[in-house]
Amino acid sequence: MRPPKANSSMWFSITASALVFLSAFLLFMVQPMTGKMILPWFGGTPAVWTSCLLFFQLMLLAGYVYAAILVRVKKPVLQVAVHLLLLGSALAFLPITPNNQWKPSDGDYPTTRILLMLMACVGWPYFLLSATSTLIQSWFARVHPGQSTYRLYTLSNIGSLGAIIGYPFFVETIWTTGEQGSIWSAGFILFAIGFCFLGLQLWTLRDCVHANDDARLLPSSIATRSTEPTWQDRLTWFLLPALASMMLLGVTNYLCQDVAVIPFLWIAPLSIYLATLIVSFDRDEWYRPQWFSLGAILAICLVFGLTLLEFSQRYNGNRAALATQQDLRLVIGAYLAMFLMTCMVCHGETVRRRPGTKQLAEFYLSVAAGGAMGAFVVAVICPILFSTYAEFNVGILLCLILAFGAFLQDRYGPMSAVSSQRVRLFVYGLAFSLLVAGIAQWSVTEQSNPFPQVRNFYGVLTVREQCADEPQHHGLALYHGPTMHGFQFLEKDKERLPTAYFTEDSGIGMALAAAHELGPLRVGVVGLGIGTLAAYGQPGDTFRFYEINPSVVALAHYPFTYLSHCSAQVEIVAGDARLSLEREATQDFDVLILDAFSSDAVPVHLLTEEAIDLYLRHTKPSGLVAFQVTNRHLDLVSVVARHAENRRFQSALIRQESTIYFEKSPSAWFLMTRSPTLLETKEIRESKISFALNPKIPVWTDNYHNLFQVLRRSSH
Repeated sequence: MRPPKANSSMWFSITASALVFLSAFLLFMVQPMTGKMILPWFGGTPAVWTSCLLFFQLMLLAGYVYAAILVRVKKPVLQVAVHLLLLGSALAFLPITPNNQWKPSDGDYPTTRILLMLMACVGWPYFLLSATSTLIQSWFARVHPGQSTYRLYTLSNIGSLGAIIGYPFFVETIWTTGEQGSIWSAGFILFAIGFCFLGLQLWTLRDCVHANDDARLLPSSIATRSTEPTWQDRLTWFLLPALASMMLLGVTNYLCQDVAVIPFLWIAPLSIYLATLIVSFDRDEWYRPQWFSLGAILAICLVFGLTLLEFSQRYNGNRAALATQQDLRLVIGAYLAMFLMTCMVCHGETVRRRPGTKQLAEFYLSVAAGGAMGAFVVAVICPILFSTYAEFNVGILLCLILAFGAFLQDRYGPMSAVSSQRVRLFVYGLAFSLLVAGIAQWSVTEQSNPFPQVRNFYGVLTVREQCADEPQHHGLALYHGPTMHGFQFLEKDKERLPTAYFTEDSGIGMALAAAHELGPLRVGVVGLGIGTLAAYGQPGDTFRFYEINPSVVALAHYPFTYLSHCSAQVEIVAGDARLSLEREATQDFDVLILDAFSSDAVPVHLLTEEAIDLYLRHTKPSGLVAFQVTNRHLDLVSVVARHAENRRFQSALIRQESTIYFEKSPSAWFLMTRSPTLLETKEIRESKISFALNPKIPVWTDNYHNLFQVLRRSSH
């Protein structure tokens, strides 16, 4: 029979292990969950997730600092009492689901609003959870002298990775966002109860608690090191995690801008980031500098090749052909492979320079501080300094230099016979050359375009002068990232023509022509672009545009002139369209146009059942709702068609295919109405096409929607 103290010690180990796993699971489950909850309030932009990552990185750092201070208290029982008191206060913040009072009234200061909202709703519980692993490892080392606590570190990583992977494939597909918030809150309460139990066990074992020994917090390979770290080592502990964090946000921004803002594309890079930490810190032999650095160099070259292909097609006026030549899976796979290899080099080189026991706290705090700084630079500093996502290119360049350095300096690699002085000279020379080349290329790119380029929370807007269908016809095009949002001819006799997705023989052109036969129109438009739809305005009409991005509004007034030439009354409402419509009285639109989905960052909250009900409230019974469902990567037709089918509405899908690049761009419009009158014109009847409704796609609601279901297998 086990003695009482032995039984208490065993139960302490079991409870400690369970709490470390649960806390890590909750820490990483709440990140995509809260991001998805608040995404609709800020236009569905990828910067929402960037702001969330910044917040969680900062709170994680704060939790580490708090734990480092608390473990200095001599009595562990007193440490537990303090933490239990704070955990009790955190219960007042449950449930963590943000309420409607946090909905923004306009599009100003979104990053600040997101940070304040997260702090008020989930900040305090997250802060306390982030300190769990360090605190429990410290207590475990005192209760079990001579036993390594690294098993707890492994459990923490398993819990984190399980939460990240489980969210898009399990949690998101089963529970609504409201249910997710309640379940997470219940998990936090369970954690608090378990922590009380752990505190009682520690009190029972108080006579057996030994002096703290930080050596037991690390694997033996670390604890036995005695070399005093240099200032270069300390700088490495901070800079390499910062670079990995920059790459995390950079690749996430790219994938979300060029594909869609969906939790799966948030979680894939974060899962890779976490996995590289696990591999790097678990065993020294798992990180092979020669092979991972070589893999990083090759992956970066592959990404460069895809980028050059995209730019060559874009500037040769063949943007439409790009989607058919680059398979979506290849693009995503290439960028994720590049991120995997570069992140592995960053974390692997950090661990290779880890210190001995005495610098344990300093090392982990430096790593956490570097991660927080990388997120801060991307989310706050770079939007001020750059008019493009230049930090991603800078990060790739720095990773390339780091990979070359790791490859050349690997003592077991092919360059091990080269003298260290020659290696350093070669690496420094290569680094200087690449930096000069990168800066020169960036400068040429910036100066080659005399038209405005603007970056803000909602993305990068670029105005370019380009040829239209014939070389002698020039015009200005507005791009949001890689997606064109409108084109206007510069010639006086053509500057008022509707172009791109909005030509007269497009779906919306036919719909507006049919509606005008009944008299003056009141038209609502969600998404301003360059104001192309204002070209259809006639005397007596009212065109009311809803636009969340203030920079789009400014560019639509200059250098574009559709709004100033419009014969109708033009109204512009700033802020998220859905939030604005929710606050407004009934508008009685004859036609309500949803032109917010051609971008690669799709605002899902504009496609839910609640959103459709809102549109119908603002539309006359005889009116029409038109969805611009042109999208390279997402099959949005099935989503809106499901809404029409459930309401037994009349509908028509009109696709426009053309080889003319600007005057007619390929487009798809889905028209939905309670009255079939507007769909009975000859043009619409002859142009509408049949389509197969995907039976696997359910009706999207605010609480349940999944863009992963409509992600195209390829871009064909």
